[in-house]
Amino acid sequence: MSGGISFFDSGMGGLSVLKHFLELFPGISVTYLGDTARFPYGTKSRETIVRFAREDARFLAEMKPDLIIAACFTVSSQAFEEFSDEVSPIPTLGVLEAGARVAARLTRSGAIGVLATEGTIRSNAYPRLIAEIDPGIGVFAQPCPLFAPLVEEGWVVGDVAEAVSREYLTPYLTKWKNVDTMILGCTHYPPLLPVLQKILPEVTFIDPGYELAREILNRNLVSQNPERPATMRFFVTDGVERFSRVGENLLKHPIADVVLVDPVFEKLAEHGENP
Repeated sequence: MSGGISFFDSGMGGLSVLKHFLELFPGISVTYLGDTARFPYGTKSRETIVRFAREDARFLAEMKPDLIIAACFTVSSQAFEEFSDEVSPIPTLGVLEAGARVAARLTRSGAIGVLATEGTIRSNAYPRLIAEIDPGIGVFAQPCPLFAPLVEEGWVVGDVAEAVSREYLTPYLTKWKNVDTMILGCTHYPPLLPVLQKILPEVTFIDPGYELAREILNRNLVSQNPERPATMRFFVTDGVERFSRVGENLLKHPIADVVLVDPVFEKLAEHGENP
């Protein structure tokens, strides 16, 4: 396949970004790579994240897409320049800026919360971005390392999801009560939105994946060719059956023909689970 949009993430979280693109760009051809064998990226060193991002990018560049999106906040915040250089001149986008712009516009209290991985918070990316937009806005970030595994397991409702969410959101119920706008700073987090809204009903939550898709649509950055049949392809580095099963619940769309690839992308493996 050539053309269309390619997405990559450390696991299934990027499907939350892909979901919005399928809604706003019906008929677009897409490719998705989930590096499930090396999930999660958010707890790893920057050097490792850069290496993984470059390998992901090279794999997708071979398919000659019109655009590659790092549907991963860890890559977008810590390795975006290296990832982009790896696939130049193919256009690239990350998932940070669109959400930051919307949050800065919507906050009335001048206090924005960020729920993210340890890596994204360590990068200080959101405070830098928002300070460029409005230096008077405060950013209050909370690492949520258990959110991604919960979503990967499909535990997005129920007592466990609510207990973990309430623990992470406690600072916004106590010392950071002035936060009125919250950025979901990891593509794994949107499926937990109903639980988060239940705990913080007065807070406006921002899904950067949706804001990115809407911004691309409004700026006509992606052209659709109705004469070219749309295709949808999925690649993972581990766990084909699990990706299909859990991923369909996250994407709200059938997932078929998932191909297993070597974690360093040296060869295509057989369809199905690793032996």
